[in-house]
Amino acid sequence: MNDKKRIVYTTVYGRQVLVYLEGDEPLRIRVLDKEPGFPIGTVVLARVKKMMPSSGACFVDIGDDTDYFLQIPGNLNLLYFADGKKHDKVHNEDVILVQVSSEGVKMKSPGVTGNISLHSRHLVIESGKGLSFSSKIPREERDLIAVPEKICAYSSKYHIIVRTESAGITDTDVFNEEIELLYEDYERIMERVKTACLYNVLYKPEGYLQTVINDWLKYGCDELITDIPDRTDEIEQIADIRGISFCRYMDDYPLCKLYKLETCVDQCLSRKVYLKSGAFLVIEQGETLTAVDVNSGHNTKGNKEETSFNININAARELLKQLRLRNISGMILVDFINMKQDAHLEELIQETRKILKDDDVMCRYIDMTGLGLMELTRKKVYKSFIEQWKN
Repeated sequence: MNDKKRIVYTTVYGRQVLVYLEGDEPLRIRVLDKEPGFPIGTVVLARVKKMMPSSGACFVDIGDDTDYFLQIPGNLNLLYFADGKKHDKVHNEDVILVQVSSEGVKMKSPGVTGNISLHSRHLVIESGKGLSFSSKIPREERDLIAVPEKICAYSSKYHIIVRTESAGITDTDVFNEEIELLYEDYERIMERVKTACLYNVLYKPEGYLQTVINDWLKYGCDELITDIPDRTDEIEQIADIRGISFCRYMDDYPLCKLYKLETCVDQCLSRKVYLKSGAFLVIEQGETLTAVDVNSGHNTKGNKEETSFNININAARELLKQLRLRNISGMILVDFINMKQDAHLEELIQETRKILKDDDVMCRYIDMTGLGLMELTRKKVYKSFIEQWKN
């Protein structure tokens, strides 16, 4: 069985897309032909535009005529004010240092944070002090990671996080090189902010294509492939740096046809998703929530209760794939097929909880509503695939 992990950059229906595949199955897809002016990670001096006292938040202006949402931290020492003074309250027209943290999703404004953070493959550096490890690294493995003294020294000035990909690394040189670059970039930002003016961009991450690829590499990648000539050198350079096999696809047969990516896009834009059993999901993405209906279709053979239970379990597994592939976020209500046995419902809930832990974006089971609908939430970071495709 072909289980090779690939990142494919190609054109589908005239749009440039990046797709992450395990074997022949697409798991993630991003539309890349329109790069945002202020991508996630951009650090800029912003102006407080509108206070929202009831929610402890405000909207800020970073210079592009868009209102960015900022949740004000309880400790204002975590915010950097351009006047260099300590503040006991945030006011309109204050100038503060922020970092873009999320894209605008549906009717929700894009978000910024006052906690400036930079990351490399294995480390994150941010405001605060101390050293911590990713929660995904088991406690028994943390002591085996070769954290060098240099990181411990820098952690007395900034908060440093050892990322999940660091598990099993015993070469301190890897960490030393990365922390030096991160520390220099962070110090450069904090030095520049002293003389910067409103709307000045103090840090901008690498290009959008490179940012997405670097983000996906943490899931493992055996090969980077592209057939887009003007970005070939850029992708080949990423592959060389990460020690990944690179393929410049030059066959007359289109790359999107080879991996059936047109079918993938069509499915992401379709309301219906069919299961192997003949059952199907109907996914309705609205402005404020996503409704998912599980339908048995023509699968009515055998014991009705057992059939319904099996369909629901398979539907839950497929749902996670679709949430990730379509990048659906916010509130999600799932109408599974009714089951009479409480034990089956409880097993479905536990299976769903287990499945959600595999999602790389925070996704939580909330409850079963009074009408028997399962309520889930998924963190809003990037736009859904439909929103990306429509832009």
